[in-house]
Amino acid sequence: LRTWLAKIAHQQSYLQLAEQKLLNFVGNDYLGLNGDQRLIKALQDGATRYGSGSTGAPSMSGYSQEHAKLSANLAAWLGFADCLLFNSGYQLNVSLFSALADSNTHIWFAKNSHASHIDGILLAKAKFTTFTPAQISSMVYAIEADRNKLHIILCEGSFSMDGSCNYLAQLLELKQKLPQQILLIIDDAHGVGALGQSAYGTLEQQGLDHRQVDLYIGTLGKAFASHGGFIVGNAALIHYLRHSVRSQIFSTMLPPAQAAVSNAALAIIQSDEGLQLRKKLAQNIANFKQLTLNSGINIYQVEENISAIQLVILNDLSQLNMLHQHLLDKQILVGKIAYPTVAKNTPRLRISLTSAHTTDDITKLVATLAEKYHQ
Repeated sequence: LRTWLAKIAHQQSYLQLAEQKLLNFVGNDYLGLNGDQRLIKALQDGATRYGSGSTGAPSMSGYSQEHAKLSANLAAWLGFADCLLFNSGYQLNVSLFSALADSNTHIWFAKNSHASHIDGILLAKAKFTTFTPAQISSMVYAIEADRNKLHIILCEGSFSMDGSCNYLAQLLELKQKLPQQILLIIDDAHGVGALGQSAYGTLEQQGLDHRQVDLYIGTLGKAFASHGGFIVGNAALIHYLRHSVRSQIFSTMLPPAQAAVSNAALAIIQSDEGLQLRKKLAQNIANFKQLTLNSGINIYQVEENISAIQLVILNDLSQLNMLHQHLLDKQILVGKIAYPTVAKNTPRLRISLTSAHTTDDITKLVATLAEKYHQ
């Protein structure tokens, strides 16, 4: 049985592209649950019970018992009072700030925030400022000097193009210092379910308490191998958002069958099996970091980045194209990231590790990369 399971897991680390079978280091299936028969059965049973779609907006006919169960399960698991579901994390982020912010609001957001955050903030009628880690201390004085406004601080737990955020503790300290003036939002789409002893995400992995934030955002499309986004918080905030976020009010709800998949995934994540999958992922991350170090390959934030997203920062676009093509020629697929997604002088290979990758998979990746990296 163990041999059979190992073969199944190994197959999940590959991607069929046209006639090629590629070793997949671009996906977000961090626990290797995509294709798990329990999730497929949950989808089938959910469709049999509820049909193929939700048929309406959540305030009309679209909200089912399966949605209610998922909301309650996510809130209870993460230790918050309530949860609001969305069709996707992008839909959540692009509409959230218009509901929270007005002309009497100042939004502070990390400079390397996700596109969905930037799009949402641009739609809000609020003043906004980006910040870097070096500017956090000065934010205190700016916020204290502007006490008549609500200050929203937004950051990701693990950035999609940079890996682990290394200043989360500073943001929690800032929130504790000015609790009445600051609404702290952490989006941990790449951490929730995949990182930490209890799968609470990047904050837990760094020894911090995720419940100290006001709103905590997650996705169901990565570690959960499902679809959708969610936000948890206190009862008053979630109640307000439920009746204020226009893209949620006026959109057809996530299919109940998909909510059933997420419930099944959450059960696995909360189990000892989920813990073992996270331990395997952590081992794969540590193994990749050590192998690249031994090979003289420069990876971004070597000590700080303990997320599943690992970055090889390169000198220029020609080196990026050469290395990406070399890996592709050897049937290895990694992300090729360049301007305008990242700054012009920081093109990078984006490598997504999962618990489904074997030691041989990671060894092959690093060895193949090392063949051309120093040329």
